[in-house]
Amino acid sequence: MPAAAKSLPTPRQWISLAAALTITLFLLLTPGAPLMVRAGAVIGLCIGLWATGWLPQWLTALVFFTLCTVAGVAPADIVFAGFGSAATWLVFSGLIIGAAIQYTGLGTSLARSVGPWLEGSYRRALIGVILLGLAMAFFMPSGMGRILLMVPILTTLADHLGYEPGERGRTGLILGGMMGTFLPTYAILPANVPNNVLMGAAEAVLGTPPNYSDYLLLHFPVLGLLKTLLLIAVMLWLYPAHAPKPATGPGQTPRLSRPELGLAALLSVAVLLWMSDAWHGISPAWIGLLVALVCLFPGSRLMGQGPLQSISFDSFLYVAGIVSLGALAFHSGLGERVAGSLLSVLPLREATDAAAFGMLSGLAMILGTLVTLPGIPAILTPMAPGLANITGWTPEAVYMTQVVGFSTVLLPYQAPPLIVGILAARISLRETARLCLVTAVLSVLLLWPLNYLWWEWLGWI
Repeated sequence: MPAAAKSLPTPRQWISLAAALTITLFLLLTPGAPLMVRAGAVIGLCIGLWATGWLPQWLTALVFFTLCTVAGVAPADIVFAGFGSAATWLVFSGLIIGAAIQYTGLGTSLARSVGPWLEGSYRRALIGVILLGLAMAFFMPSGMGRILLMVPILTTLADHLGYEPGERGRTGLILGGMMGTFLPTYAILPANVPNNVLMGAAEAVLGTPPNYSDYLLLHFPVLGLLKTLLLIAVMLWLYPAHAPKPATGPGQTPRLSRPELGLAALLSVAVLLWMSDAWHGISPAWIGLLVALVCLFPGSRLMGQGPLQSISFDSFLYVAGIVSLGALAFHSGLGERVAGSLLSVLPLREATDAAAFGMLSGLAMILGTLVTLPGIPAILTPMAPGLANITGWTPEAVYMTQVVGFSTVLLPYQAPPLIVGILAARISLRETARLCLVTAVLSVLLLWPLNYLWWEWLGWI
């Protein structure tokens, strides 16, 4: 009887079911409604479910696919666009790589090697993993790849330092490492998908994409370094913990087994290819998929028997759903309509430069709750020349305000790499949402004004 009671849906899940049925009836009974209205109903429902976490993330993705196909909201190539996305297949390869790191014991060996540098105090350990995550962004261009590579190492490191599941110290270390390789890295041009979308959109609209050094100088001092310091302070405040337990046994670097050496060599090649993607042009996703295939190959000794049976595909479905939702928002014109509506009520012509900076950055931040982060530059960058005429700025300054906006993440579902990381590490969605909201509010209050002053000093405004 107790087991059956535990399996009963909660009131929130009943509300989710009622909302899904209501939207389904609306879509089926009003086939002549405008595409934007029908798409908005599905998008609104799924964003609400993802934001609240009332249903499992993968189940909401399946609700999205089902509603769109049953009601004919969009063509199949739009509805299932996520399964053709490089980001989704990078998730798949990351799941395989993470499982191989765990199976071979490489994660344990790395944690034992790094552990002595982080022992002694929780503050040192937390700052160490955050700085490690930031440093990785200069060598590895894929945010999804970095997080998926770090998660098994971070979880093993937390075990090595004596932090048990459920402890604040364990949550702090894992979230700190993931956020360190995620939030401040929007200030590094090739380090995240939205940055790359912005680069491509700027080249398509204006003919000249931003270059690495100018982008780094404009954004890294505030959005990179200062945001890292802010993140460290917030993590120490929200996740206080006792000092790590001293490591047992000798502090020597462990000798790697043959499978560990093979996987380490394979990952080294992958990281070199990820670092040089601007030269060879191969997507990080396909590099990751090649590594995954080697891990899955029979006789490689990098995975156990029935490797796919030991892997949870929750994050794979979730990312496919998020990417498809962004494609639907773009295809239906809903994202552009929302952006245009917001622009129409913003008094940009009468605004001071500081107010215009805040409004344009805020527009990007708010739009990210609808179309997720990679969709922001695809929608706003084509508007840059027109907005430049209104504000009197250069088009480059206008579209660069998007970086301030999409680097201020309000909720985890906006960023596929982050949500994949917390699913893989089994971190609470509520914990991550609280961290995102606190960091976002402090960023708007503290970092946005400093960012404006930095831009003004550089002569961009």
